[in-house]
Formats: sequence, C-alpha cells, structure tokens
Amino acid sequence: MKLSHLIFGFVVLICTSCNSESSNENSDTASTNESKAKVSTTLGELGIPDGKYSLTKDKPRINWTAKKISGSGHSGIIPATKGKFKVEAGIITKGLVTFNMNGFEATDIDGDSKENFDSHLKNEDFFDVDKFPEATLSFNSSSINKEGTKTLSCTLDMHGIAVDYDIPFKLKEQKLPEGGMGYNISGEFFMDRTKHELTYGSGSFFDNLGDKAINDDVLISFAFLAL
Repeated sequence: MKLSHLIFGFVVLICTSCNSESSNENSDTASTNESKAKVSTTLGELGIPDGKYSLTKDKPRINWTAKKISGSGHSGIIPATKGKFKVEAGIITKGLVTFNMNGFEATDIDGDSKENFDSHLKNEDFFDVDKFPEATLSFNSSSINKEGTKTLSCTLDMHGIAVDYDIPFKLKEQKLPEGGMGYNISGEFFMDRTKHELTYGSGSFFDNLGDKAINDDVLISFAFLAL
C-alpha cells in the first residue's frame, strides 16, 4: 500500500495590508517574493526541508541479526507497515514507524528449519505475537554533532515494553524513477532484547547455558525512502 506522495516544499502564507499607493503595493510584493525565496532555500542542519514526510514501501529494509555467545546465529527481516515523521526548524521533531511482528522471520534458512525457527520466534518464548502483534518506533527528536554525525532519539515499544534509544543515521537525497526527489534514511543500532523482557537463552538471566547462550544485543539495521 503506497503511503503518500512527495511532500517537498513549503506553503508560505503572508498577509499584507493594501492601500491605494501603487509604490507601497510594489514594495510589499517584492518583500513577499524575497521571503519566499529565503524560505524555499533554507534546508536546516539535516539538509531536508521542513514538512511532513511518509516512508514508502519501495524496498524498505529492516534487518535483524542475533548471535549466540559461540558466534553462530541467524538473520532476517521485520516488515514495516507504515511510517511518517515531521521536520520543523531543520530537525525531526516527531514520527512513528509501525512493525508487523507476525512477519518477523529468519531469511538465512529455509524448509522445516525455517518453519520451526520462525514459529519459535513468534511464541511465548520470544515475541508472543498473538499478544503483541505490533511494535512501534517513535521519533522524539534529532540532532547533529560538530563531527556531522546525525542522531535520532527514539522510543522502541516492543513486546509491550518501551525503551529509549539514540540511533545514528544517515540521510541523503535520492532521485525517484518517476521524477522528483526523495530522501533515503538509513542506520543501525543494537537493541538490548532483555530490556524488552525477551530473556530466553540469555546468560544474564540463566546459568549453565554454555555455548547455547544467546547474546542480549540484537543488531537492527534499516533503510527507508521518505517522500
């Protein structure tokens, strides 16, 4: 389902008083045009115009990688069903991405192994998707440091537990095949699954697991196209 079309620009509403002197009217018009020009070329520190944006389903990518203490592990995807965010004064001020946890799956195995593994991920040992069918990532703010690193302050609500994360990300302009421009947003971070009460196989909670212990940190990487 297409989430929205490109919102790229600003609507500037300027109210001016009119009088009978044409010189004043010309002056007001010139001033208005100058203001529009200044607004339309101001992109802010993120390099993206102020406005409301939607994340498209054109090749969105949310990948996960989980490993055991031994180094072996699995990787897969989490489907994003919708997403949007708002840029004000050059920074991201709020937004929301929704994930379909029923679509959480491994992509590095197939056949019966995949079926059994995916079923285990979705049952009460892990994500309990019957009880928690959705997860959300809320955008609270963004910032950029003197080295130019962009950071998104977010809250991930997964398995019924909301946890705050600071996520480094990259943002670049991308030409669209049908014309116009969009913005590619990408990044990665480690999610501490135990903070979301996902403790199965964690050496932090259970003893004598040996090389069957699963790392608490799960690598999440993502890439979206925003319009």
